[in-house]
Amino acid sequence: MLELLRIQNYALIDDLEVELTAGFNVLTGETGAGKSIIVGALNLVLGGRASNETVRDGTRQAKVDAVFRIPKPPRRLAGLLRDNDILLQDGELILSRVVTSEGRSRAYVCGSVVPVSVLAAVGDELVDIHGQHEHQSLLKPDRQLDLLDSFAGTDALAAEVGESVTRLRALDKAVAELETDDRERARRVEFLKYEVGEIDAASLEPGEEEEAKSRRNLIANAEQVFNLASHARAVLYDGEEMPAVSALDAALADLEQLAEIDERFRTLGDEVKGARVAVEEASAEIRGMTDGLEFDPQELERLSARLALISDLKRKFGSTIDAILEYRDRAAAEIDAYAARDQRLAQMQAERKATLEQALKSARALSEKRKTAARKLDKLVTTALHELGMKGGAFETSFAGGDLGSTGVDQVEFMLAANPGEKVKPLRLVASGGEISRIMLALKAVFAEADKIPTLIFDEIDAGVGGHIARNVAAKIRQLARTHQTVCITHIAQIAALAESHYHVMKTTQKNRSATSVVRMDEKDRIEELARLLDGSLSDVSIQHARALLSSG
Repeated sequence: MLELLRIQNYALIDDLEVELTAGFNVLTGETGAGKSIIVGALNLVLGGRASNETVRDGTRQAKVDAVFRIPKPPRRLAGLLRDNDILLQDGELILSRVVTSEGRSRAYVCGSVVPVSVLAAVGDELVDIHGQHEHQSLLKPDRQLDLLDSFAGTDALAAEVGESVTRLRALDKAVAELETDDRERARRVEFLKYEVGEIDAASLEPGEEEEAKSRRNLIANAEQVFNLASHARAVLYDGEEMPAVSALDAALADLEQLAEIDERFRTLGDEVKGARVAVEEASAEIRGMTDGLEFDPQELERLSARLALISDLKRKFGSTIDAILEYRDRAAAEIDAYAARDQRLAQMQAERKATLEQALKSARALSEKRKTAARKLDKLVTTALHELGMKGGAFETSFAGGDLGSTGVDQVEFMLAANPGEKVKPLRLVASGGEISRIMLALKAVFAEADKIPTLIFDEIDAGVGGHIARNVAAKIRQLARTHQTVCITHIAQIAALAESHYHVMKTTQKNRSATSVVRMDEKDRIEELARLLDGSLSDVSIQHARALLSSG
């Protein structure tokens, strides 16, 4: 519900703050006092059109804040808040709108700047304004279909149809992708087959590049390697001069004699023995590495060609042999997937057919339930229109068949004939003013449980009504106020008398400037205001009548 409305520097309003209550609220006041200006300001903060002409003369900007108490947001509102990362704080939702004297406008939700389109979308889920300011959600065909589903109890079935259609569209897209890119995919697969064949023909082995480089380097430097290795072996083991192993043998002989004298030399002898073994092993390895080593031009050419092939494959497919082999596996997997496409396509087409059949079946069942509920709805709304003084008025729910969509196969629109002998026409084309307000009241009364918009504003709802019709209008509003917060701007005492909270709007003049203010009236003030509404005076008769109206409410 709307808890607080604050308006600053807007038209005739200097600084006005109104705290509204749950249930039935009514605003009354002299013509021109500013009642409709308040509604205009509310319309602005709900995302309506901004104009610098509404900024109070002599001020830089107008600002309107609206504080809503929403403990549990309805589904549509909750989705909007979630999609725009808007978080409620203790169930409080604050909308703000600023308009500068230069015509610039900014919108805020819970303190965050948002596009006006987001503010308007959120506002559509919070308040319906019925009257001269067009903010009525019921005029929108998509909203009408939602309300019909709620009235018919077909929300779950409608959601099922929507899910089926979403799945159907996903399948349509997948099938289309398989069918339309077939030529391009075929060309790609042929190219991938060529690449896989090229890699497979190379018979690459992980680590072979390093081994080939090492072997090529060894062969290319065969003479130098042989000479250096031979010299090293001679120095270590079998040279003409005393090699290292012979020197170590001599040292061992000396250390054995020393050990006979002092046992501490035995440990040193063991260490020298270890060194001698290491020298022998190194010498053997040198011989093994150089035996048979010779410069082989053919092997050198073969190794160079192999390395060139590996380099070429690296340039095409990856920086290492491992990367080349990984690319080969991915390409092979894509080739296999393409080979299985016919089977996948057949499976998807079968699934699409089954999904379409089920969606159509559910959509037709949904359509029948909607049409049954619509006949009941038409009678209820027509009756309500008659009770509100629109004798001869007729309400009709129009159905037009269409292709299967997320809402089924129905195109629904509410139609109305406001007077006898007129043809029904779309509700959105009905003229604004008191007539449209009463039409909306009739609809809201019937949709009281189905409609989740928490706050309803009725402006000029009393145009052209009086007597028992006014009393019926008041009764309808009071009935509606059991499930929705309602705010009604009226000039009729019968309507004002049934309100739970009564506010008086007045215009005062100070220092040659007019300003609008609002006060909530107590019982004494209400009686006087009702008397004024009855005959424009505070006579004994009007006071007595006002007391009777108030007590009967």
